[in-house]
Amino acid sequence: MASIQSSSQAVNEENGQSIEDDNNFVPVRKTYNTLGLSILCIGIASFVIQTELAQFVQTGIKFHKPYFILWVAHSCYMIILPLQFMFRLNPLQYLVEFLDVGVELFGTIKPTYYSVLTRNQAVEEVDHNNYSIDDTSITQILTSRYYRSVIIYILKISLLFACGICISGYIWYIAVNLTTMAKLTAIYNTSCFWAYVFSIILLSESIKVEKIIATFLSITGVVIMTFFGKENNDNGHFNNNTIVIVMGDLLACFGALMYGLYQVLYKKLGSPPTPSFLFANTITGLIGVHIFLFLWIPIPLLHFTGIELFELPDSGTFGFILLIAIAGVFFNASFMLVIALTSPLFAAIGIMLTIPIVAWADLIVINTPITVSTVVGSFCILLAFVLLSWASIRDEIRKLYFS
Repeated sequence: MASIQSSSQAVNEENGQSIEDDNNFVPVRKTYNTLGLSILCIGIASFVIQTELAQFVQTGIKFHKPYFILWVAHSCYMIILPLQFMFRLNPLQYLVEFLDVGVELFGTIKPTYYSVLTRNQAVEEVDHNNYSIDDTSITQILTSRYYRSVIIYILKISLLFACGICISGYIWYIAVNLTTMAKLTAIYNTSCFWAYVFSIILLSESIKVEKIIATFLSITGVVIMTFFGKENNDNGHFNNNTIVIVMGDLLACFGALMYGLYQVLYKKLGSPPTPSFLFANTITGLIGVHIFLFLWIPIPLLHFTGIELFELPDSGTFGFILLIAIAGVFFNASFMLVIALTSPLFAAIGIMLTIPIVAWADLIVINTPITVSTVVGSFCILLAFVLLSWASIRDEIRKLYFS
């Protein structure tokens, strides 16, 4: 832990020197922003590819197995874990860094659990600086009194997050069959505003007029796209029944609400005070492990109830499903990288570009026309994000200079 503390101090000293030297600070920020923008483009492309492939598999190939597709795609999140090790020559150091961030998180959730005395005893008990890289030392760390409760907590929240992301994701895969991808993408992007609503309830975030207006604008945009659209749905890719389409839109709205709740729960239960790209990616990998190990259970239940009959795809279809999974991994990894390099605000605004891009992709791929309602609704949602971003930037500036 001493090595981690010394590394943190070194980073803080470097940051302080950079901020003091404007000539060095500006080019560094430009480099981060440029790299963040490049990775954001990868994330947007991955999201669009994932969206269009999911629609093609279910509506083009007619493989209507949304939960099976979701299980395979989200289970692939676990490949992030070995990818983390590829950049670490010392796996023991990786494990200790991850668990130390977990201790910081656990200390925030249960601040009275660990006293200073307990921490000092744990450091003496688990002095990882004296360990060699072998199975025994890793076992000692995993079974130490200091880390035991933290590991249990991490496993519990990663299972909770796995269930949350599967519920919202399953709703998304069902809605793919019932509405256009442009509508579905627009509706799901309102999860950020549902996250704000739940943040007020669960995180005690202050109520801002600008954010309320932004929420109203986003919902207005969704209503315009959902209930005032006159799309010609005779493209053979989803049901033309108006009631079915409205049901798909309502399902998407509920899925957006659930995803907003998932984001807030992640912020409340799984986000350490000091942001850590290593910790976030490892949690994502653990979510994939939980989904792979436990969330296959609904597959036979869905089969026996007749909701979703289990059927293995042919090799070609399974190849497309793997492409969906790979695109999903790229999207999640790139999204976290953009947040690490720039800010969550920059990432959220950038991902909103998926709305017009998916609409144009629908036009090109399945000849879905872009209507006035799509344009107006997208504009309302984008305007809402601009207003929200302006309010957030203003708040950050106030905290920086007036706190």
